[in-house]
Amino acid sequence: MGIFHSKLTKRYLIVSLIASVFSLALVYVITVHVVNTSVREGLGERNQLMAKTLTKQSEIRLQQIISDIKGISPYVLAETESSKKNYLNDMRQLVIKNPLYRSIKVFDKNGKSLASVHGVGFTNTSEFKQILNRLSWSKTYHISNLITLDAQKQVIAVSYPTVDEDGEFIGGVTALINLNTLSNYLNQVKIGDEGINVLVDREGKIIIHSDERYIGQDIEEHVLSTFLKKGRFGDWEGFLFGEKMLLSYRSIPIGGFGIIVGETVEQAIIPVINLQRILMESFLIVLVVTITFTIIGTKRVVKPINDLIKQVKEYKQRKRSGFPLLNTNDELQELSITMHEMAQELISTEQRLFNILESIPYAVITTNKYGEIATFNKAAEQLTRFSREEVTGKSIFDFPIQENNSEKIITWETFLEGRELNELEARIIDKEKEEHDIRVYSSWFNDELKNKVGTLLILRDVSEIKKLEDYLKQSERLASLGQLTAGIAHEIKNPLSIIQVAAEAIRYETGDKQMDKQFIRELSEDILETNDRLNLLLTDFLKMSKDEKGTRKEKVDLVFVIDELLILLRKKVEEQNITVISAYKELDEASVYASENKLVQVFLNILLNSLQAMELGGKIEINIYNRELDWEVEIRDTGKGIPASNINWIFNHFYTTKKEGTGLGLSISYDIIVQSKGNIRAESKVGEGTSIFVSLPKFKEGEQADEIDITRG
Repeated sequence: MGIFHSKLTKRYLIVSLIASVFSLALVYVITVHVVNTSVREGLGERNQLMAKTLTKQSEIRLQQIISDIKGISPYVLAETESSKKNYLNDMRQLVIKNPLYRSIKVFDKNGKSLASVHGVGFTNTSEFKQILNRLSWSKTYHISNLITLDAQKQVIAVSYPTVDEDGEFIGGVTALINLNTLSNYLNQVKIGDEGINVLVDREGKIIIHSDERYIGQDIEEHVLSTFLKKGRFGDWEGFLFGEKMLLSYRSIPIGGFGIIVGETVEQAIIPVINLQRILMESFLIVLVVTITFTIIGTKRVVKPINDLIKQVKEYKQRKRSGFPLLNTNDELQELSITMHEMAQELISTEQRLFNILESIPYAVITTNKYGEIATFNKAAEQLTRFSREEVTGKSIFDFPIQENNSEKIITWETFLEGRELNELEARIIDKEKEEHDIRVYSSWFNDELKNKVGTLLILRDVSEIKKLEDYLKQSERLASLGQLTAGIAHEIKNPLSIIQVAAEAIRYETGDKQMDKQFIRELSEDILETNDRLNLLLTDFLKMSKDEKGTRKEKVDLVFVIDELLILLRKKVEEQNITVISAYKELDEASVYASENKLVQVFLNILLNSLQAMELGGKIEINIYNRELDWEVEIRDTGKGIPASNINWIFNHFYTTKKEGTGLGLSISYDIIVQSKGNIRAESKVGEGTSIFVSLPKFKEGEQADEIDITRG
């Protein structure tokens, strides 16, 4: 027994006994609680199911009664004795075959009995008068509360009205229901000897009860009666009928009655009490057995553990490289085998981790908390041209990394400040003084106390990626040049259109014997002005390609600009049979601060688009609205219109639906208006036409007339 003098043995024995007793007690308490809870939940579910079932059965039976007497109700309408006899036979068959029916009466609108089967003294009662009154105004079935007849017999009455072709009440049928039979139906399923099934009417009176003594009693003031009147359902525990009960309740939609199902608490907890007794007996037996085996197990378990502890201490002191086998033929023997395998696996894992580190294509460097290099993989050797033998144990200070576009050198102080790096663009100079573009990632190692014990650096050589990025940027510049070229072609095309229109007009005028020299002079001036604007446009594009500013801004009259454009386009308007309505004629001036040439571009693009949309003629209406802060120009045509799915794209670069279009006209117009601090939008309906709205801030006195417009067309 010398082993029991060991502190470990005593501690193990005491702890084992306390744990065993506590565990068994806890299991006992939890089990009893779980069982009690489960039983109560199960009882609630069972009671709810029974209540639901009985409710459904009651509904079915009441609905069948309503259906039966509904079939008899036409008796009041019957005109021949033969038909009345048939209805009377049906009544007799119902009463004979179905024990639910105590009697059936047919009556007129005044309550006078027309026919009856097994009639009892009910017609002259106040309850019948209430039923008659209810049927006369509701004209639908009615189920009464509990009724007590002269013979102290208690029934409920189910009534159905008869109405004529005009919907007027002319009588009805009342069936008195035998509560004993209905009770037998409901009590076919009952919970044990102390279970109850109760049917309650709308006034809280008991119609049916498993104990007939309670039939007719009033529970209107009870909380369950309140719940049933409100149409609720659920579980309830408390005192009812002189005993503590576990009950479920549910209202019956048809008739407004309620069902109460359940049993006494004493009956309900019998399974729990029996289980508690069995558990207590089992607990005592298991406790005795546990104490015995704990004492025996202490001796068999603690000694091998002490031996294993001794071996672990020797392994820690490097006095052994493995663990000898413990011949205990149990888990301790397996533990000694496992620990020996772990010692061998540790060596293998170190080698495997080294191989993984070597296979990573990025330079991986780890250091201790002082910045001394601990790990330096093969990729790091290839990047820096240093061997791991040269750098291991040396400070990270010897490998400064310079940020791109900066003279700042990232030193070890960066990491001491707790900064972690993620894709930092930098450069590193290798042993042979060659530069490499890299991306730097770093993270700290923390111990179990969250103290920083080292850092991990990952250096990714992105020199080739940088070359590809430079190539991509060059490609993007070439793509931009292509867009610029397309824009130049488009913007030259519009002034050429003006020159062509003016030239055609001159030719038209010169073909007339009576030439208007003044008009020809005006057209010639238009050609010269357009040519100047074309030169200015090319100059703007050249400046834009050099990232310089564009044309000058000045005070511009929108009325003048639009009038001039309409004069230039009048020949094309006449040829296409288009009517132009200038609804802004009452305005003397609508001044804005912008580039006149740019605004000519905008409105010319819009007008030409409208003309192209009305090849077979139409109407263009132009209006200028005087708003509080700006002028809004509306150009509305009656062309083909633009689908709703495309309206949001028309101001995008290169979007066009024309075969010969470049898709730059409206996009350039959009840029010009935005640069002029204005807004442009479109509304359109297919088949009706399109409206373009251009709003520009009003000119304010004192604005700089020489401000440069940076719009680029």
